[in-house]
Amino acid sequence: MGFLGFSLIPRELKFFDMFDEAAATITRAAGKFVCLLTTYDNVPERCRELKEEETRLDDIVAAIIRALDQTFITPFDREDIHTLATSLDDIMDNLEETAHRFDVFRIDRPTEVAVKMGGYILDCCTHLEQAVRECRNLRKPEEIHHHLREIRRLENEADKLYRDSDSALFANGAADILTLIKLRELYGWLEETVDACKDAAQVISEIVIKGS
Repeated sequence: MGFLGFSLIPRELKFFDMFDEAAATITRAAGKFVCLLTTYDNVPERCRELKEEETRLDDIVAAIIRALDQTFITPFDREDIHTLATSLDDIMDNLEETAHRFDVFRIDRPTEVAVKMGGYILDCCTHLEQAVRECRNLRKPEEIHHHLREIRRLENEADKLYRDSDSALFANGAADILTLIKLRELYGWLEETVDACKDAAQVISEIVIKGS
């Protein structure tokens, strides 16, 4: 901290740093989620780790909101800063809640569909993290648009997989009605998490349009 509590870091850079940390936290959590699905051991402990990541992100988002209340000059529109922060929080909330469902539902083993959806989530979060980092230079938006297009592509593929798998649950018949209910809810949470990534990407797209 600098003299009289003022930071030596320009306040605009502090916003970018906090968003970078938030996006990196989400990508790290998505990686842990994929590990949960692919190894599927120590599920309660892995879910606790994801809960810890959610708490970390909550702290970062709270810091962004506090900084927004205390800062006169911001790197981009104040409302967009708030919306981006909350949209990143939505991704983590969905991710943690999905992991929690795998724990409480006592799923024997994730299906291939679930594992593939987890991969879509991780890929979306990775592209989102890169897009957030590139927001430091809105006058060169080409790289940002590349990552946003990839998120949209991944969301379209995930949506098709969700619709096909949802239809297959009824067409092929699950082992029992309880299993069908569990899988359908899990697929819905997975799809919602991908949708949350798409929503965050849309916020960034609007920021780019205003800043470029």
